[in-house]
Amino acid sequence: MATLAKFETFKKEFLESLPEEKYRLLESLAEHSSCITDFLFRHPEELHYIYDSLNEPLMGREKLVEEAVKSVNADDTSRFVQQLTFFKMKHFSRVVAKDIYKKHDIMELTEEYSYLADASFEVCYRKALEKTKKRLGTPFEQDTGKEAEGAVIALGKQGGLDLNYYSDVDVMYLYSDEGKTDKGVSNREFFIELFRMVTMLMTKRNVEGQPWIVDLDLRPEGSKGFLAYSLPAVEFYYWSHGRTWERHMLIKARHSAGSNRVSEDFLRIIRPFVYRKHTGQEVFEEIVELKKLIEEDAKRSVRGEFDIKKSEGGIREIEFTVQILQLMYGGKLPQLQERRTVKTLEKLVKHGILPAEKGRILKEAYYFLRRLEHLVQIKSCIRTQKFSYSDAPEFSKKMGFGSEKEFLEKLENYRKQVKEIFDDISPDVDIKLTPLQKYILTKQNEEEAVEYMSRLGFKRAQWAVQMFKTIFFSRLYVELSENSKEVLFAYIPALEKELVEFQDREDFLLNFTKMMVDGGMLWVFVSALEQNPNLVKFMLNIAKLSDYISDLMSKDRELLDWAFGIEEVPSDRDGFEKELSVISKNLDFVDRLKRLKKIVEVLVSLNYLSKIHKDDPYGRLREINDALSNLADFILEKLYSHFEGKSFAIYSLGKLGSREMNIGSDLDLIFVFKDEESKNRYIKIPQEIVKALTSYSREGILYNIDLRLRPFGKGGELSPSLSFYRNYFDKEARVWERLAWTKARFIAGDEGVRKEMDSLIESFLFGKPVDSSFITEAVDMRFRLEGLARETPEEIDIKLGKGGITDIEFLIQIFSLKQGKRITNILEGVQLFRKELIDDYLFLREVEARLRMIKGVGMSKMYRQSPFLYRISHSFSMEPQELWDKIIETKKEIRDIFLREIKMMKGGS
Repeated sequence: MATLAKFETFKKEFLESLPEEKYRLLESLAEHSSCITDFLFRHPEELHYIYDSLNEPLMGREKLVEEAVKSVNADDTSRFVQQLTFFKMKHFSRVVAKDIYKKHDIMELTEEYSYLADASFEVCYRKALEKTKKRLGTPFEQDTGKEAEGAVIALGKQGGLDLNYYSDVDVMYLYSDEGKTDKGVSNREFFIELFRMVTMLMTKRNVEGQPWIVDLDLRPEGSKGFLAYSLPAVEFYYWSHGRTWERHMLIKARHSAGSNRVSEDFLRIIRPFVYRKHTGQEVFEEIVELKKLIEEDAKRSVRGEFDIKKSEGGIREIEFTVQILQLMYGGKLPQLQERRTVKTLEKLVKHGILPAEKGRILKEAYYFLRRLEHLVQIKSCIRTQKFSYSDAPEFSKKMGFGSEKEFLEKLENYRKQVKEIFDDISPDVDIKLTPLQKYILTKQNEEEAVEYMSRLGFKRAQWAVQMFKTIFFSRLYVELSENSKEVLFAYIPALEKELVEFQDREDFLLNFTKMMVDGGMLWVFVSALEQNPNLVKFMLNIAKLSDYISDLMSKDRELLDWAFGIEEVPSDRDGFEKELSVISKNLDFVDRLKRLKKIVEVLVSLNYLSKIHKDDPYGRLREINDALSNLADFILEKLYSHFEGKSFAIYSLGKLGSREMNIGSDLDLIFVFKDEESKNRYIKIPQEIVKALTSYSREGILYNIDLRLRPFGKGGELSPSLSFYRNYFDKEARVWERLAWTKARFIAGDEGVRKEMDSLIESFLFGKPVDSSFITEAVDMRFRLEGLARETPEEIDIKLGKGGITDIEFLIQIFSLKQGKRITNILEGVQLFRKELIDDYLFLREVEARLRMIKGVGMSKMYRQSPFLYRISHSFSMEPQELWDKIIETKKEIRDIFLREIKMMKGGS
């Protein structure tokens, strides 16, 4: 025959020496494959090996690797590549011979051929590793210190153990982690160099031909990506950028060569990405769209040809049918997480997802088309899936048909049936994903997600989508467990509903995103979704109400451990000492106090927010006031001690004096020295304390200080002596100052000074009668403060405004002076003197507390159109107008009582 012409011309003696059966084998091989003919012409002795192997079992991966290691081992690169090519062609010829003689099922043969590629990669990897280590050193992982390892991941037909006889091999190169070699070279550089050598060894042309054709385009970012990726990088890529087609592609991912550990870790990483429990219609639709693009490409083929792989009714359509169903159901049925197409078909039928008759047709068609594809490829040893109808006579014979007509009828019938089955696929969709979920899952149609966020009420819809990308494409999300990812993904519609129902949704989403990602709270939130609905609601309330707490927790991840690791909120000296003791000693002392303040403010605020829906405003308010007042006392005591304070005392007026400290409250401080001699000696210590309180650092600030209540206000002396106060109280102090000093309270310092100063304060407060002129002057001062508030119909001040908190404070302070009872705490004074004001006072104080929690600063003004009004009203489970009306009504009631009581006191004076 013509195909044996070279043998007849140059190796006639060899032909004549062959027994009939070996001659027929050579003839069949020559008829089927020109490259096998060339191989046997160069190495005729291998015909005997091939013949002897016909009835032997298939070798399998382990034996192929073992032989490759023994026979492909030359130090010289050229010689190594020749040995590799010989090894490949020897076993390729063996597999094809078994196919021609129908010794094994075609799927068994493609598995053997896939293992042949694995064995080739394995010896190339070992050779490249050896050479690269000699040049660049041994790589180590940055976190564990262990030696870093690499792996070759098989994809496509090779990954599915269905490798075509003359096809390229799709692979991806990975290594365990970043780090450096013992020669200082980065792991990325090391493994890129290693795998560049692997690719060269696998593909270098030589006198034996070309071993393999390697395709790396399925790696992350395709041809634009790095040659090799670390496991953390590849995990982040798939969860943040991975598309549906990549899920589709990764179904067949499999260990091929190198480190089994790296491959196993990779497969563990991608499994939840590929097989999602929540998969909707859009995945099916997207794969269909992908298939249409392939069909369009196939339609450009030359007339008279059929693309066995891509055309309608071709192999790709069968694979797509199978893989669509795998992606749709594989997350719920782990049995479908199978690489091999035929095995998956059988499982789809077994589980009732595909009717038995359709499964049978697809299986038969797949065998038929794969065999035809192999015959077309090995004929000229080229990568092609194009079957020319003019070759039908030749291939009908090779396929075992009695006539060309019978062959073509079978081909067209299978094509038609495959097409019909594919077109008829309509998976049951148990969940309809929202456009936002669809985008997060597929990374496609972002414009649809943006339009959807606009419909949800976002003024900056593109920004809103970016916030969700920040969460779901973050490394924190990637590092969640498979189940946790699904839980969070499934929560998206519920979060959308929360956003729709919350008017200030932009700030809510921003705070939520900062807490989840910057603050590292994502795992806590997901855990709460699984186990604690109340904690979910609580965390959402933080994001809705408090920018301040959200921001603190997002900037300082350590606060997360404090917030969810402490059973009791520190609220007294013992608690503060305990927490301060575990704050890093590497920080400056003042910074340690600042860190303590942040921790306590966060914990106290969280405790408050956890109780805002309970009917206990008194207990809730007292807890936050007491804890924050105790904290300020503790910090001032610590500073007094730290700077070795002597012969002076620290007093406080205002909110600290009355033990009603809140978020954002400043300190009204009074420093008083024992005498002039002590002042001259220790004058710098109060200055150091003020500096420590008000200085900024990376830890923030301790407190702002308000010195307006000291004698002569801001222009007065910072630290007068007792004699100064004796004279001032007696001759200089104005009426309103008696009111302010009702809140005076000793904080820290010299006990002797305390005793004398308390006596001076007592005399100042109660040494003169509270007559009509005093009350008139006090009320005039109240009205002057009211004028500073500058309220309008659209703006109210709940503290200084008409009927605000200051009305009650002035009233209680006047009562205290008139009754001769020193009551520093206003709430206690209300309980003692005017119980009918309790509810009004608590209500306004709670509005003030929640207003301050929004930004963490002392605010008392509210605007009708401000989003703050909405956020506070939401915390009270009210509508904004309802809250606004209640504040107005409460202030009117307070003012009426204030005027009535003032009138009665003046009349009775």
